[in-house]
Amino acid sequence: MVIIKISEKTVQCSIAAQELHEIGLTPEALLHGEEKSIPFMTQLNQEVGQQLSYDPENEVMMMSRNIMADGSVRIYAVKMDNDDIQSSADRLRNIAHGILDYLTQDKIDAVKAEKGKDKSDALNKLVEGMNNMVGRMYLEESEEGHKLISALEEIQKASVVSKPALDYQRYMGEFDNLDSVIRFAKIASAMPIVDSGLYKDEGKYYLMMGLHTDSEAVVYELRKAGIEYAKALSVNSPEELHLIETAECIIAKDAIAHLTELDTEGK
Repeated sequence: MVIIKISEKTVQCSIAAQELHEIGLTPEALLHGEEKSIPFMTQLNQEVGQQLSYDPENEVMMMSRNIMADGSVRIYAVKMDNDDIQSSADRLRNIAHGILDYLTQDKIDAVKAEKGKDKSDALNKLVEGMNNMVGRMYLEESEEGHKLISALEEIQKASVVSKPALDYQRYMGEFDNLDSVIRFAKIASAMPIVDSGLYKDEGKYYLMMGLHTDSEAVVYELRKAGIEYAKALSVNSPEELHLIETAECIIAKDAIAHLTELDTEGK
């Protein structure tokens, strides 16, 4: 087990798949907090608390658990004081106001007025624009050293309210060139991608991905990478099936794994 102190309030803990096997645990046992994982997590909480000088009377400790592609588990622990809680609440309010300002009835009516494939394209564009706006607000409203903290605050708030109804979603990234696809794939390769394929249509590249979404942190990281490298990133897009049937198939299976083996010139 490797524990890295990222900041005064954030610790990252990585546990290899082999190490979990040796102590009789599985990634799923840690992820879902099964009874057999309690002794291990109790010890981890103590070590993390010491690293962060955690004060349980006045601070809150939150953890995000993620299964990586290689079967290891990565845990982020963040401590929050009252100032952090207030900052998180303010950020949530700002994002909520931003969504309300963006998602006007005029835009919704414009989507409803379209027909056929144009309706699907218009809806995708509206949703992608909202996702990109939220992603930019995460990045712009957080100081460099608090980006991860901001993400985890929202993750933990969401997990207290409810668990996701689905743990698998389809994502489709649109890219102007292969270089951008490769750079995106190198980041996505560390995420729990179940399947992926690469297609090309009218000079654009389309990367289709099935993502295991038990953790909102994974979704956040994927969207952040999409903002940086993709022209658009959509979720459960109705256009995906059409492209699979009509576009040129570049890599039919395990596209992300193959793309990570290429250099950034796509050679």
